[in-house]
Amino acid sequence: MAEGIAFDLVKGVLGKLGSALWHEIGLLRSFKDDADDLRSNFSTIQAVLLDAEERSSAGKESHALRDWLRKLKDAAYDADDLLDEIRTQATLRQQQYPEVQNQNQPAEKVRGFLSRANPMHLKFKRKMAHRMKELREKIGKIAKQRHDFGLAEAGPGRQAEFKHPETFSVVDKKKVVGRDGDKEKIVKLLLENNSDHDVSVISIVGLGGLGKTTLAQLAFDDGRVTGQQRFDLRVWVCVSTDFHMKTIAKPVISAAEENCALDNSDDVASCLVRIFSQKRFLVVLDDVWNEDQEKWEKLKVLFKDGKKGSKILVTTRSKKVATIMKTVEPHHVKVLSDDDCWTLFKRRAFDEGEENDYLSLLEIGKQIARKCGGVPLAANALGSMMRFKSRTEDAWSAIRDSEIWRLEEEGTILPSLKLSYIQMPSALKQCFAYCSIFPKDYAINKDDLIRQWIALGFISLHETWTSMEDIGNEFFNDLVWMSFLQDVEENYRKVTTCRMHDLVHDLAQSVAREEVAVIVGEESTWIPEGCRYVSIYSHFTPQVSITVMRRLRALQFMGSGSHIMAFYSEAKCLRLLDLQGSEISMLPSSIGKLKLLRYLDLSETRIQELPESITSLCNLQTLNLSGCCEIRTLPKSLGRLANLRILDLRDCQSLTIPDSISNLQNLYALNLSSCEKVISLAPICHLKNLHYLNLSGLNSLVTLPESIGNLQNLRILNVSECYHLLSLPSSSSDLQHLEKLDISGCKKLCELPKMIQKLTKLKELLNSDCLELKGMPRGIGKLVSLRELSLFVIGKQDCVEHCASISELKHLKLVGKLEIKGLENVTSPVDTKAANLIEKNLRYLKLQWNILSAEEGMDTVLPAEEIDTVLENLRPHQKLENLKIEGYAGGKFPSWMMNRIGPCLPNLVQIELMNMPRCSSLPSLGQLPFLKKLIIRNMPAITNLGIDKFPALTSLELSSMPMLREWVTVLTVDDKKGRRERVSIFPCLTFLRLYECPQLRPEPCLPPSVESLAIYRTSKENLSLILECATVDSVTPLVDGDAISLQLPKKGLRHVMIRECQQLICLPESLRGLTSLQWLTIWDCKDLERIEDWLGELTELQSFEISGCSSLRYLPAHKMTALKKLSIFECPLLFNAAGQFVDTSVDHIEFVRVNLRKYKYKKQVSSSP
Repeated sequence: MAEGIAFDLVKGVLGKLGSALWHEIGLLRSFKDDADDLRSNFSTIQAVLLDAEERSSAGKESHALRDWLRKLKDAAYDADDLLDEIRTQATLRQQQYPEVQNQNQPAEKVRGFLSRANPMHLKFKRKMAHRMKELREKIGKIAKQRHDFGLAEAGPGRQAEFKHPETFSVVDKKKVVGRDGDKEKIVKLLLENNSDHDVSVISIVGLGGLGKTTLAQLAFDDGRVTGQQRFDLRVWVCVSTDFHMKTIAKPVISAAEENCALDNSDDVASCLVRIFSQKRFLVVLDDVWNEDQEKWEKLKVLFKDGKKGSKILVTTRSKKVATIMKTVEPHHVKVLSDDDCWTLFKRRAFDEGEENDYLSLLEIGKQIARKCGGVPLAANALGSMMRFKSRTEDAWSAIRDSEIWRLEEEGTILPSLKLSYIQMPSALKQCFAYCSIFPKDYAINKDDLIRQWIALGFISLHETWTSMEDIGNEFFNDLVWMSFLQDVEENYRKVTTCRMHDLVHDLAQSVAREEVAVIVGEESTWIPEGCRYVSIYSHFTPQVSITVMRRLRALQFMGSGSHIMAFYSEAKCLRLLDLQGSEISMLPSSIGKLKLLRYLDLSETRIQELPESITSLCNLQTLNLSGCCEIRTLPKSLGRLANLRILDLRDCQSLTIPDSISNLQNLYALNLSSCEKVISLAPICHLKNLHYLNLSGLNSLVTLPESIGNLQNLRILNVSECYHLLSLPSSSSDLQHLEKLDISGCKKLCELPKMIQKLTKLKELLNSDCLELKGMPRGIGKLVSLRELSLFVIGKQDCVEHCASISELKHLKLVGKLEIKGLENVTSPVDTKAANLIEKNLRYLKLQWNILSAEEGMDTVLPAEEIDTVLENLRPHQKLENLKIEGYAGGKFPSWMMNRIGPCLPNLVQIELMNMPRCSSLPSLGQLPFLKKLIIRNMPAITNLGIDKFPALTSLELSSMPMLREWVTVLTVDDKKGRRERVSIFPCLTFLRLYECPQLRPEPCLPPSVESLAIYRTSKENLSLILECATVDSVTPLVDGDAISLQLPKKGLRHVMIRECQQLICLPESLRGLTSLQWLTIWDCKDLERIEDWLGELTELQSFEISGCSSLRYLPAHKMTALKKLSIFECPLLFNAAGQFVDTSVDHIEFVRVNLRKYKYKKQVSSSP
């Protein structure tokens, strides 16, 4: 593409000229001299290219140098196209004469590919010779012109450098906008003293220009940080790219008023250790770019003797830096609101109050401020520029309607973003610039993006990598680290999509220049002459010359597809054709003429078949047919696609697979998810280079063939949701490179391979929802690489010879989620101690005993007195966030859950306690400062909830607790002045679900913050009492002496659900007092006969749903004048004998839904769910 990219392009051409295949072709007399000369000139140019591109990136190039770079890139593209055409012709000839495929054949036969007396080939040979000669002359002229610019020669290893501006610890607080919350969080982290480490590292991470340095300055200068001798030493260090000890030493020595020469590294180190020793210090390392962990480890030693509470505050654009420096959870700086951006913009554009003299410009100014994308640096830069613009609507509108990247020389955000861009290696620059082919705010699929990079030649395989996909994944992660890709979305912990911030997209467009064109909607459809990559998100035919068409390398088309066939017919240099989601239903045979095509995406189209000519695309690497529901067959000669690496056929439900698929020996990834017509997997088991195989959702699959063990390079095997899969073959243990095995949702799978211990590289074993799994195979504890294990099943005594004990978890360094089932089968508490859960960095843990019923107790092999010890020994890691315990038959909770749960599990966010017939008291859950969700089910011996305060709890479910009576919701406490006040135990609770708690009554009221209440299976009396508790306006005032009472904030119930409350003939009168009610749901109250007219008094009620009320005869719909949505299901008495809805007085309701049937009223919108 453009800036900073020519180097890698030339490097790629030189690589092809030097490849083994080219040497064979180069031996042809007509090409040899030209090829050698071409290689020599490109090598000469490469030596000065880095200097030329550094000038270009810094904006220092002349028009002549820019023109020289453009000509060079055009010539390099032409050379690349020429070499690929020649290589392709050689490949096709090799397929035509398979007898010379043997590498042991004499060189004369290889050279004979392009010298056989075939008229068509002779024509091709003359054409290539002519193009090679023209190219040689063009490159020769370009090589000579390099002397005109005084370019410095440098080796290929030279990296571009840029002097970063120095930062300071001083900031005008009055000019900072929208960062109060961020500042408070950083200050809180600086003041905390509860870390396990004496010295804590805190990082502020975000895109360039978001105000990371400013935020650090605000925290650094805050009075709470500077006062009360909080820190003995405070130092601000501007690091930038110079991440060395001496960089840090100079400001530290100055702040400490020490004398130390900086000449000797050992003396400097000793001086720094002495300065930091036994001091509580705060060191800010601003603008850190270093991603070399070894450098950080050496530097970290200097800080190790600081006192507890010492902090290192880092600002960086790279999440990778935060990870390397082992910080606490990084603070990610978010973009500002449009209003905050306007405030910054206005301050720069006008003198104080001056904007009132230019009212006609204010709306335009606000629109310009919105273009800043929430980046304060952009708002300040644009505002500063507008200060010197004419105060006319035309002048301001011209700026509003321009792309920000066009304002680069005016001092906008792009120079700041370029600091990150300049640091990129040239190959990464190509990958980044290509991302401008997607429209702004487009959800970019990660896997598709990496495959496109590969297809376009941006990624080359190196000796240290096993696959180009691995390199692409690393490139993608680098862009995410640098915040050039963001809004990352994940599915099952794996990144699936991302987006580019608008300003980053502008940067990508500016560096790609005219080489990338994006046509969206009805925008201009003109494509510039220098364009090589085009995306069209329009139904309009773009205007493009034949010259441009023949140069195109990538074409993405998301339009109707009616004219696309003619559009690409001349694009003979296309490497990438993406027709995803277009309306095409057939692919013409002319597709076979696109000989250089490497990537073809036909996903989500109405394609019914592929032409046989597609198998002549000998360079094709990726073929995506996912979601093509109408396609039934693939070409029988599919196996001719010798270079195919990715074949995606997921959701092709009618597709059958030809046996020739076994010939695709370079296939890297095959996705057959939900291909229900796949019968035999035998041909697939011949694909010995396969790394990824997805067979999920194949419901007809009962077992895998034994030959699956032939796939020795397989790294990922997904057979999830194969509901009839009974077993895995023993040969699956031979997959020695397997890193991930996903069998989740295989509900009938009974056992895992007995020799699973042979899978020594296995990192992920995902086996959740394997309901019939009898146990884990012995030896699973030997999988030392295993990091994720969804489910561990402890087998029964009768299969103990074949099943692993829970003690085999001992040496597994598991992270993430773990569910342990079958704890009733534990034969010794010693085994649970050996499991060593406390050392496993889990975020989610479920411990399950298979309870028969609460009344019958447990079917367990241990005596009752040892059951408590089992749970005591299963104490989890301190960082656990979600804990579920089900079926525990012990009489008491372990010590780590009772009075010590706060320090033992301080990070818990959610707890579920279920089916515990003997526990009569609950742990002290109020000690958990971050607990947000609590579920307690079927604990019949619990009579009260205690009086712990839950400061963060937002959701509470109490279910099947027949003896639960006491629930104190408000406490009387003394304030700091000795006065008494009432405080809510549940200040944040918004969702409350009560299920079969017939004796429960909140005292003295429902928590005032509750907004949603669901009541299941209770008596009408209890229902009425609970609703009365919800109508209490405030806590009764105290009147003893000088005591005071503080009214509690009361939001009022907004949503009430009443379900399965028998003997409820009419709604309780207490419901009438819920004046804030907006949604009312009543399900399965069989005895309910009528809804009272007073329901119409609830003027906030917007939605009313009633279902399964078989006795209901009367519904006062006409009274509910504020109602917007009414849903009625299975209430037969509201209908006449003909099955028609009796009450027609609902025409004032906007949305009516009745028994899923369509009833049309005046304002009705829908009658379906």
